[in-house]
Amino acid sequence: MRHEEFFQQIEHVEVPWGSKTIFFPVFYYDVATLSVQLLAPITKIKPLLPSSRLHPLRITPWHCVVSISALEYRDSDIGPYNEVSIGIPVMLDEPSPVFVGTFRQVPAVPKMYIHHLPVTTEIAYASGVELAGYPKFLAEITFERDGEWVKCHLNEAGQHILTLTARTGVLSPTPRSRLHPITVRQGHLLRSELVVSERNQSTGRGSGGFQLELGEHPIAQELKEWELGKVLAYQFAPHHQAILTPVIESFAV
Repeated sequence: MRHEEFFQQIEHVEVPWGSKTIFFPVFYYDVATLSVQLLAPITKIKPLLPSSRLHPLRITPWHCVVSISALEYRDSDIGPYNEVSIGIPVMLDEPSPVFVGTFRQVPAVPKMYIHHLPVTTEIAYASGVELAGYPKFLAEITFERDGEWVKCHLNEAGQHILTLTARTGVLSPTPRSRLHPITVRQGHLLRSELVVSERNQSTGRGSGGFQLELGEHPIAQELKEWELGKVLAYQFAPHHQAILTPVIESFAV
């Protein structure tokens, strides 16, 4: 049964799309999320950004952050599907100060350049690519729960990309949050907005309760070349809701 209080009084527009209709913004009624933030050398990450207007968040003078999130969308406007996001937290049009997250506060609404976004269904793939330039491709994404541990396996065409493993931890009430996904299409940076509901969430630090295993797929090789380092933090939220807007702002690259 859907709990729809989070979505009340929000205009939800039905739009023809090919032989189907979809709704905007997209409502996600039941979601589980496993995320990790990892230290990475700026020299490896900055060349990946599609515009000089984007600047990675600097944790130290030499390091920035790579974020990997695994999402299990059990119920949404475009049906159930799974997704893995590989992104880089960025600032737009201003260099990041040093020591963000330690001596300086993380932006209240962070921006995330989306580098890879594999999904498990054709409609999730096609709508994301066509409507917002998300770098999606079809893949096999499965979740596994074993006692106090949760895993996400990501494979494409039988090749292992990565496996995330985390301790579920102690869940604590967590307030509503927002994120601005940044994509690129036809010479423009595109910004959408993701609103995540209040939720019960666990948070851990360090590598004691988290493991990232990389396979032999070309994306796994790419991640190895990034020389990912220390686990800064990881989060697990077994049940929450979310709203994703269409593109609401664009910037010339």
